[in-house]
Amino acid sequence: MDKGTVRGPRADRLEEGNGNGRRNSPPQTLAARSERALARLSPEEREFLDALIARSGLINRVIMRLYLAVDVRGLDRWWLHIQRMNRRKLKRFEMFSYWPLRLLERLSAIYIGGSLTAAEQRTFGLICRIEDYKLSRYNSIIFGLWAGVFFFSSGNLAHWMGGMSGLFSGTFDLTSLLLYSVGAISVAVDLFRAIDSYARKRAHMPFGVLPLVLNSTTFFKRLLERGGAGSEQ
Repeated sequence: MDKGTVRGPRADRLEEGNGNGRRNSPPQTLAARSERALARLSPEEREFLDALIARSGLINRVIMRLYLAVDVRGLDRWWLHIQRMNRRKLKRFEMFSYWPLRLLERLSAIYIGGSLTAAEQRTFGLICRIEDYKLSRYNSIIFGLWAGVFFFSSGNLAHWMGGMSGLFSGTFDLTSLLLYSVGAISVAVDLFRAIDSYARKRAHMPFGVLPLVLNSTTFFKRLLERGGAGSEQ
C-alpha cells in the first residue's frame, strides 16, 4: 500500500502545523479576525486621514490624533477581549465596566467633534465612525438644548437679581439682556444645524465660546495660508 494514501487525523494536524491546511485552524482565524478588527485603518486610509488632519490648526490636530489613538487601541481592543471571554460572571462585570466608558466616549466624540468646523467634522467623523452631519445633529440636539437652557436660566437669574438690588439694577439688567441675546442666537444656530442635517445632510459649526476656542488655531492657520497665497499672486 502506498504510504502517501494513508491519512489520519494526526497527519492532517501535522500538515496544518506546517501551513498546508490552515482552513481548519480556528485559533489562527480568530487571531487574524481580531487583528483586522483592531487595525481598522489600512496604511492608505491612515495616510489619507493624516493628510486631512494636517490641514487643521494645532488644537484640533491634537484632539483628532488623541481620539484616533484612544478609540482604536483602547476601547475596541477591550471589546474584543470581552467577546473572547468564557466565564459569564467575569464577562458581565467587564461589560458593566465597558459600557459606561463607551457611552462617555460617544458623548465626548459628539460634544468635541460636533464643535469643530464643518470640514473638520468630516475628518473627525471618519475617525470616530460617525457621519459629519450626524455629529452636527446630535451635538445641536443634545448639547445645544442644554446651552440654551443655561443661557436663558442665567438671564432670568440676572434679571431677578437686578430687581432685588437697586444699586446694581442697571448692570444686572444689561447682563440679563446679553444672556438672553446669546441664548437666542445659540438656539437659532442649533435649530438651523439640526434642521439642515435632516434636510441637506450638512454639518455646521455651533455658536459658542468652546467652538471659538477650539477652532481659533484653524482659523488663524487659514488666514495665514490665504495671506501667503495672496502675497504670491
